Amino acid sequence: MNATIPSTRRLAPTLLAAAALASALAVSPVRAQDELIVVEPVRVTTYVNGGIGSNEEQQMQRMAKDWPLRMIFSERKDNEFVADVRLLVTDTKGNAYLQLANAGPMTYAMLPAGKYRVTASFKGMSETREVTLDGKTGRDVFFHWKGAPKT
Repeated sequence: MNATIPSTRRLAPTLLAAAALASALAVSPVRAQDELIVVEPVRVTTYVNGGIGSNEEQQMQRMAKDWPLRMIFSERKDNEFVADVRLLVTDTKGNAYLQLANAGPMTYAMLPAGKYRVTASFKGMSETREVTLDGKTGRDVFFHWKGAPKT
């Protein structure tokens, strides 16, 4: 990831726009030519994904305090970071808030206070964590796979 990671100040307008979009999409069912069409609200989540190389890792660590949910992915005894993790974050009702096919090694998500289920899959092995965000402090969630020894 060569792009500069935006600061929280620069993300504020994006977060406000995302919230407005989510509110605008929350409408009731409508009828169109005798068929019921249901329009459901979309859950919009802002996230940052990176940490490959020492520069990105340091940049991610500097901004970590501003993100409510911080997920870190590693493997083996040496805790080497891994990427290409399939990630799914849902609420307690199963509504998806974040779904990535190539998360890691660090993925941070801007989520409201609540309870979430985080499932991460790497090389065919899945791990799930239940996470409660209180809206005040961030949570670090670590996923670690034993993996094969480094050759």
